[in-house]
Amino acid sequence: MKSKYLIYILLPFFCFGCDVLEEDPKTILTPPGYYNTKTGIETLVNACYARLRSFHASGTNFLRLTEQGTDIFETGIDGSANWDTYNISLTAGELSGVWNNCYIGINACNNVAHYIGTASGMTDSEKKVREAEARFLRAYMYYILIMQWGDVHLTLEATEGVQTEANRTPVNQILDEAIYPDLRFAVENLPEKQSEYGRIDVYGAKFFLSYVLLSDQRSAKQQYDEAAQLAVSVIEDSDYALQETRAMVFDQENDGNKEIIWSLQFSTDVSLRESGNQTHLFFVPKYDRDIPGLVRSIEYMRSYTRFKPTQHMIDLYDDTKDSRYTAYWRDTWYANKVTSTLNIGDTALHFPKSAWSKEKIDSKNYRVFNPENSTAISGVDRSSSTYYLQLKKFDDTKRTSINETSGSRDWVCFRLAEAYLLAGEAYYRGGDNDNALKYINILRRNCALPGKESDMEIAFSDLSIDFILDERARELCGENKRWHDLKRLGKLIERTTLYNSRANLTSKHLLRPIPQSQIDRCSNEYLQNEGW
Repeated sequence: MKSKYLIYILLPFFCFGCDVLEEDPKTILTPPGYYNTKTGIETLVNACYARLRSFHASGTNFLRLTEQGTDIFETGIDGSANWDTYNISLTAGELSGVWNNCYIGINACNNVAHYIGTASGMTDSEKKVREAEARFLRAYMYYILIMQWGDVHLTLEATEGVQTEANRTPVNQILDEAIYPDLRFAVENLPEKQSEYGRIDVYGAKFFLSYVLLSDQRSAKQQYDEAAQLAVSVIEDSDYALQETRAMVFDQENDGNKEIIWSLQFSTDVSLRESGNQTHLFFVPKYDRDIPGLVRSIEYMRSYTRFKPTQHMIDLYDDTKDSRYTAYWRDTWYANKVTSTLNIGDTALHFPKSAWSKEKIDSKNYRVFNPENSTAISGVDRSSSTYYLQLKKFDDTKRTSINETSGSRDWVCFRLAEAYLLAGEAYYRGGDNDNALKYINILRRNCALPGKESDMEIAFSDLSIDFILDERARELCGENKRWHDLKRLGKLIERTTLYNSRANLTSKHLLRPIPQSQIDRCSNEYLQNEGW
């Protein structure tokens, strides 16, 4: 990676409040010796965290790379179908945005590791914790790079001056020399509980190490056993706990709940928020376009209509027993404007889970769109990418105005529900079906509608890699997980081709194209991924 891009960056300065990691961006040029101080190290570590906000929740960059063009999401009417068809430009901003931000963050992490040993005003214990945080974040960003692009440039040294050469390091070498050592250091040195919300703790490090082990193509029973033990430790040794209902997990009044292992914070102070968390925009259909009784509102969000669930995504839920269908998805809108046939609060728009007859649809005074594959569709064809169910996990009703795009909600990276899925997957792949069923069924019972707990349990005959992927989709849809899950479990081409009508994948699509800007910056030859 050519450091001329890095050294001109003015790293955002972030400060920690007493309880929560909050932004306080300033443009600064660091004086000599600044990073040899406690204040300088704290600034650097906070900048490592801050970099993740730039692509996790501000804009669609990472969502396009992780959710669109999979078996569960395709483009909405205002999005780019290139991510469904995989006709991706080498100059696409989504590619360079994630690539550049990862390397900027990695460079900040490298500087922490470089300077922290000589930093004044810090105890050895404080140094180990801050270094462990930086090394965890470095591993996290390198994981994104190798999953998306394969062999990439590896550097663990602080960058000083201009470097014009970069070389592609094999994925397994990056795992063995960077990601695993960093994560194991984090597990050994992070506390069980951080004093400031938003910092990664030992259970977050264990969680991610489990996930990486399950992503490593070389993993076998020994690694699966370790992955299971790590996930179980998160479940059984920590203070984290599943919420009583799935609806509570993403309730905006319940941000920071006990299920959240690690999240990124966005300030409620407009002057500090910058672009904020924008994901409340991207999964919203055009409910305010040509639907009588509905106009744009804070309650129903501003509709940027970038990501539409595939019919397969919706079909994964059995709404007669699984609470997640109504907890995570909006299928009904109520009138917020009076019409000749509708009063405020009347049903204005509805998407039935199963197809209604034409006679039933025609009997209603509101708009109804049947599932895509049904024949009794009223009005506009639902497959038009305009009208569809809304993923409401990220709704932000505390925005100050209808058109406000800058949200203040936390972005959840890891949560305990996924730890149950990791434990179940690790035990299944390691051949321990009893424990696999145990942890998957604990989560599924938690997801059940009242009185349907036993109906939600699965049997050994239900277990498969496809079931695990189905369950991860039901629980984690929209959370920047899907593309990595499909790829690491060897199902990206198969399932996307089967369930995404626009998809046109071949083996070359298992890797993204290297951004053209990276190739152009190098004085040596930085090879493009095969086929691109």
